[in-house]
Amino acid sequence: MSKIIYGTFILLCIMISLASAVDYSPHKQNTLLQFAITSNNATQCNVTTMTHPLGVVYINQIMTKNGNTFNSSVVGGNFSNLGSYCFNLVCTDGINIETGSLCREVTPSGFVDTLGFYIILLAVLGGVIILGFSIKEVWFVVIGGLGFMMLGIYSINYGIVGFRDMFMTWGIGLFEIGIGTVLSVGAAWEKLDMD
Repeated sequence: MSKIIYGTFILLCIMISLASAVDYSPHKQNTLLQFAITSNNATQCNVTTMTHPLGVVYINQIMTKNGNTFNSSVVGGNFSNLGSYCFNLVCTDGINIETGSLCREVTPSGFVDTLGFYIILLAVLGGVIILGFSIKEVWFVVIGGLGFMMLGIYSINYGIVGFRDMFMTWGIGLFEIGIGTVLSVGAAWEKLDMD
C-alpha cells in the first residue's frame, strides 16, 4: 500500500512541475509597465494613445532615447481593468513617420491560460482527499484541506484567469478556504479523538 502512496505522490509532483512551467508573461493588473523599442533612424518616438476595455485615452508621452532604444513606462493605475490594452506608437526621423502598437493582456495574476493548471491543482487536491478517505489515512485529508485553503488564498490574491468578475473570484476563494478548513480541522479533530 505504501508503494501506491509514494508512487501517487511522485506522479503529483511531476504533474505540478510540468503544469507550472507555462508562462506567457502578459501584464499584472495595477502594476507599472515598462517597455522599449529600437529604431536605427528615428530621432523621436511618442506613445500617442492607449486603447483599453473602457475606450481610448490620449497619452502623448515622449519616449526617452538611449542610443537606438526608446524607453517608456506607464503608471500601474492605468491598468485597473482586466482585458486587452494597446499603446499606439509613432516614431519619426524628422521627415518620415512610422507607426506601430504594443499590446498586453491585463490579468489579475500577470499570467494567462492558468485555468488548466488551476483545474489540475483542484483535481490533485481532490484526489489526495479521496485517497485519504479511501485508505482511512486522516493526515492525507488534513493535507488536502490545507491545500484547498492555500488555493483559496491564492485565488483571492491573484484571481482566477477566465473570471473577469472579482466577486466570483472572491466567492470561489472563500468557498475553497471554507471547504479546506472544514476538512482539515474536522479530520484533525477526529484523529485526536481516535488517539
